[in-house]
Amino acid sequence: HNNNIKISFPVLPEAESPARVALLHTWLRWCDKFHDCNNYSTKSETALPTRLLYVGDPNPNVLRLHCPKENDKVKYIALSHCWGKLTEERRREFCTTDDNIKTRLNGFSFLILPKTFRDAVQVTRELGIQYLWIDSLCIIQWNQKDWEHEATRMEGVFASAYCTIAATSAVDSEVGFLKRNVKDEYVLVQDASGKRFYICADTDDSNNHVDIDNFDDHVEKAPLNTRAWVMQEKVLSRRTIHFSDKQMYWECGEGVYCETLTRLKSSFRKTYFMLDPNFPDRLLAAGDRRTVEFIHFLSEAYSKRHLTEETDRCVAISGLEARIARARGCQSRYGIFGKFLHRNLLWQRSDGEKTQRIGYEPGIVPSWSWMAYSGGIQFMDIPFGHVYWNDKLRFNKEHKRVFFNIFKRKERQALVTDIGVFRNCSLEQRDISYAVLDSSKAERGRIWYDIEASEDLHTERCVVVGRNSREDEHGPRNKKYYILVVKPTRVSGEYTRVGVGWIQSDYVVRRRLNVRVV
Repeated sequence: HNNNIKISFPVLPEAESPARVALLHTWLRWCDKFHDCNNYSTKSETALPTRLLYVGDPNPNVLRLHCPKENDKVKYIALSHCWGKLTEERRREFCTTDDNIKTRLNGFSFLILPKTFRDAVQVTRELGIQYLWIDSLCIIQWNQKDWEHEATRMEGVFASAYCTIAATSAVDSEVGFLKRNVKDEYVLVQDASGKRFYICADTDDSNNHVDIDNFDDHVEKAPLNTRAWVMQEKVLSRRTIHFSDKQMYWECGEGVYCETLTRLKSSFRKTYFMLDPNFPDRLLAAGDRRTVEFIHFLSEAYSKRHLTEETDRCVAISGLEARIARARGCQSRYGIFGKFLHRNLLWQRSDGEKTQRIGYEPGIVPSWSWMAYSGGIQFMDIPFGHVYWNDKLRFNKEHKRVFFNIFKRKERQALVTDIGVFRNCSLEQRDISYAVLDSSKAERGRIWYDIEASEDLHTERCVVVGRNSREDEHGPRNKKYYILVVKPTRVSGEYTRVGVGWIQSDYVVRRRLNVRVV
C-alpha cells in the first residue's frame, strides 16, 4: 500500500475524442457556476480587442476578421502560443497585413492557417464560442503603428478573454497542440473487499516511469513558458486550458485541475498571486512586503525568458507593470515602481550571466532600469525593517497617469539625487564581483558591475540608496550603505549607472546635490 498513489482517471482519452470536449465544457461550466474567476471580466475596465477572428460561419472553411463596436458584449477565446522560426515568406501567407486586411474583413480560408491556429479554431468551436484572438491575425503585421497601438492593449486582451488556450506543447505555429505523446500502462487489481482498481504509470521516451500529473514539467518547463511575452499572458488570463503533450490542464483562480481528474495544490505562495483572476487583488491584500517580494520574483523570472526582438523587453510585461502601478497608485518607469523605488533599483546581473545594453533608440530606457540590459537579473537580499531609505532619491518628473504609453515617452527618464565620491579605498576582482578594500586590504564593501568594470573608483561616483540601521562589528558609526555606482556622461550634472553594491559609510563622502541619473 502506498499513500503517494493518486486517485485519478486511469486512461486518458484520445486527443480527438468526445470525452476531451466534454471535459472542457465541464471545467468551464463548473468554473462559471462555482468560482468567481469569470465574474470579473464583465466588469473589466478594458475595451474589447480592436479585431477578433469570427469562427462561427456555417461554412467551417470560412473565417472572417471582425471589429467589435465599443459597447459590444462579445465572448472570445485568446490563444497563447510560440511563433517558432518561420520564414517571412511563410508568415506572409497567413498573417494579416496592410495588403490583405480589407479582404479578410469579408472572409478568408481556414486552410491557409498553420496547424496550431487551426487547432485553436477547432477548440474554440468545440467550446461553442464564436470569436478567437490570435496575435498575428488580429494585429496588422509589418505595420509599426498598429503594433504599437495593440501592444499597449495586450493587458486587456488576455484579462477580458472568456478563457485562454495555451498551445503549451507546440514549439511553433506549424505543429499543432492536440497530439499526445503518452504511453499509458495500467493493470487491473482487486482489493480484499472486491473493489476493482486500475493502477497506471506514465513513461517517458527512455521508458522511465514518471508522474502522470506533473504540471511543473508538462507546463511550466515547456517551450511556451520560456517566452517572455507568455508570462504576462499567463498571469492576466482569468482561466487557461494548457494543452501539454501529455494531457490537458485547467488553471483558474481556484488552482490547477488535471485531465486525469485530480486537482493539484501548490505550497508556493507566489503561485497563489499569479492565479488571481483579478490580478493583483490578492497581492494588495497581502501588503507591501509581499508585493515587493512578488515584483522581484516576477522581474527575475521574466528577465531570464527569451525574446525574438530584444527591444520588446520593456513592452512584453508592460501590461502587468501597468496593473500593479494602477493598483498601488504609484508611478512606474520601465519595471521600477515609485512605491518601492529604492529596493527596485538594487538589482544586479545574475550569477555568471553575461549582459549588455539593448539597442533601443538612444535615451529611451534609462541605465538604472534592468530592462535596459539583456540577460537575467537578481535583486540584492536586503533585510526588511532595518534600512533607512534616501528620501531625496526620486523620479525626475511626476506624471498624472501612473503608467503611460511607453511608445510616447519622448523625454528622458531620470532619477534626481545627491551623489558621493569614494575615498581611501580600491577594488580587487572576486569572481563576478569586486571587493572594496581599505588601505590595509581589509574588505569594506562589494560592487557588482552591470557590464564591465572600470576598476578605478576615482572616476566613479555613488548614489546612496539606503543605509542599514543595524550596528555591525565595525561599530555604530560605520553603517552599511546600499549604493548605485555611476559615472559622468558628457552632459554637466548627468550620470549613468554602471553597477550596484554596498560599502561602509566611512568610505563615501557626499559631494554634489540634485544631479540626474539617466
